[in-house]
Amino acid sequence: MSTNYLAFDIGGTSIKYAVIDQQWQILTRGKCPTNHNRHQTIIKTLQQVSQDVIHNFSIAGIGVSTAGRVGKDGDIIYAGPTISDYQGTPIHQILHDQTKLPVHVMNDVDAALMGEIVRGNYKHNQSIYCVALGTGIGGAFYVNGHLLNGSHGLANSVGYLNYNPHNQTTFESQFSTLALEQELKEFSITVPQAFEKARQGNPQFKQIIANWCENISKHLATICLLLDPDIIIVGGAVSQQGDFFIQQLQSNVNKYLPVGLAHTKIQAPILKEQAQLFGAISPFF
Repeated sequence: MSTNYLAFDIGGTSIKYAVIDQQWQILTRGKCPTNHNRHQTIIKTLQQVSQDVIHNFSIAGIGVSTAGRVGKDGDIIYAGPTISDYQGTPIHQILHDQTKLPVHVMNDVDAALMGEIVRGNYKHNQSIYCVALGTGIGGAFYVNGHLLNGSHGLANSVGYLNYNPHNQTTFESQFSTLALEQELKEFSITVPQAFEKARQGNPQFKQIIANWCENISKHLATICLLLDPDIIIVGGAVSQQGDFFIQQLQSNVNKYLPVGLAHTKIQAPILKEQAQLFGAISPFF
């Protein structure tokens, strides 16, 4: 009998889940709203889905990819404003007590990176940094065969770089995809539409996209100097803009590094939205 695992991916607006077998085949999948975690919707959804899945499948373990910083005990030790009343949620304990199954909980960017490594044909001896651009900005670092999470589980919290205590702005609040979306509101245009106009040569949107890419690249260059990874994967929905986006990041990163120090390759993810689900169960393999 094949061994199956239940994978969750908790984001700001939805919870995706899938049952995945030992051959990495997805047997079933689904999606539920978070309802902004009103009345503890997230943990209640995890419990209900777990109960339903275990009733229909033989499950050997549960993997959870989640927004927020995850402590060593599988608790949410820090959650930003995108998910309310989430900080302190003991996901591991609640699911383990309910199901009596092994449970692994990890940050969603860690999970995305691990998913890319186990299923995206990257080499295990490479050092790979992942930056996720979306509602927020997150980071993850894989080196020497392991994720580097720091003494308190807070390493790679790159979205909080350049924190200003006076107005509480950060790299994330200024240059996330959500921030770009807000900038484009006055033009009644979406981020993909702005990229398309920039591709077509519209000078106004070419400049907006170029400025945004340059500001992101300055921080990517800092990562290169601190950690010197072989590769930086830049994920999130905006990565679907392909070479037009990635090439701007690469050229700007090279510009913001002294001559002779630009060796890191910038890439888009391979797996896209499946990465977190595969990464969530990667500890079982």
